[in-house]
Amino acid sequence: MTYPYSRSTYSDIAGGDTAVHSLISDEQFLGAIVEFEKSLATAAYDCGYLTESEHAAAVSAIDSYELDVEEISQLSAAGANPAIPIAKQLKALAGEEGIKGIHTGATSQDAIDTALVLVFKRGVAELIDATSHTMRILAGLSELFADTPAVGRTLGQAAQPMTFGLIAANWLEVLHDACQEVERASALLPVQYGGATGTLAATHPYGVKIHDKLANILKLESHPRVWHTNRVPFARLASSLAVLAGAIRKIASDIVFMSATEVGELREATPGGSSSMPHKANPAAAIAADGYARRAPGLANTMLEAMDSRMQRGTGSWHAEWASLRELVAVTASAQARLFASLNGIGINKEAMENNLLDTGAVGHAQELIQDILNRAESLQDPHREDDCSYCTPWQDAVRDSNKFTKE
Repeated sequence: MTYPYSRSTYSDIAGGDTAVHSLISDEQFLGAIVEFEKSLATAAYDCGYLTESEHAAAVSAIDSYELDVEEISQLSAAGANPAIPIAKQLKALAGEEGIKGIHTGATSQDAIDTALVLVFKRGVAELIDATSHTMRILAGLSELFADTPAVGRTLGQAAQPMTFGLIAANWLEVLHDACQEVERASALLPVQYGGATGTLAATHPYGVKIHDKLANILKLESHPRVWHTNRVPFARLASSLAVLAGAIRKIASDIVFMSATEVGELREATPGGSSSMPHKANPAAAIAADGYARRAPGLANTMLEAMDSRMQRGTGSWHAEWASLRELVAVTASAQARLFASLNGIGINKEAMENNLLDTGAVGHAQELIQDILNRAESLQDPHREDDCSYCTPWQDAVRDSNKFTKE
């Protein structure tokens, strides 16, 4: 269903690849709350807290539950979170026999934080996979143009010569290093299950066992055990995503500069036009990547602000995280998708690169540095030499022939 009050339809679709966005949607987020409830019932049963009949009744109710995103969103206004109406509806379905197996010993933050962790891990995994294809293109450019002289520019001015292969390798390295940070942050995301004030009192003496079993079922970290007001896991993920967005923006801004009419060294395979100047060939994908990436620092700042989580439950700070971190994942994914579009089949004008050289001296250790970066990115040792990747359109032939394009 399309809602008239949606503000993300254009932004998400215009990003060019909605695979990540579909994994962090409102439907996925609320559905993950239901997933938490089912996994919690199973963990409580496995640990002996629920009887077989209590567990069966609870699971049957959860399996029959039909999530209505709009209804839950409307009902959430009263309690300021969606876990309350979802738990209420599930308890009504479970009846007297299964009610103990719904929201067992949990508080709303347990359900919401764990649901967010689940959608973030799935969305981030897709983001990293997509970014790996961009990195492989950069690895291919690094090798293909390892000997192509190009001007190095420092402080906006032409400096000593280097090679375009090293420029591409430097792009690869910053993207690779940023991705590693995101992967680390995602891998450390823990389950949340602490009960009302983080003491697991409601399920004592089974609480810690249920907590660890729940983490095992959901394949999440079990520590920190209770992080209701320890927001490091989310702040760490937000910071790493902002770093990745910054890496993408650095590459995109370089492409925009090198595509300028007076520079003429690069040209996107399908450059954007102009509504008033049809002769222009704008690096539209790189520009869009820059635009999406620029939103990341502000969203990450909101997550850092939210670390001021008062006493045993954040008052507003916790609530500010839900949309902010999902939006941060979304804009980073859109920035990466547009960067991929910019690089896939990009034109390399060797003649322009040669003409722009003011110094024709040696390029130093360019080859050695390129190989060092490629060696660090071990998973990228086999760049796209063959048309064997279903994700990417064949790009190498387009790159080889791209020095034929002329300045306009």
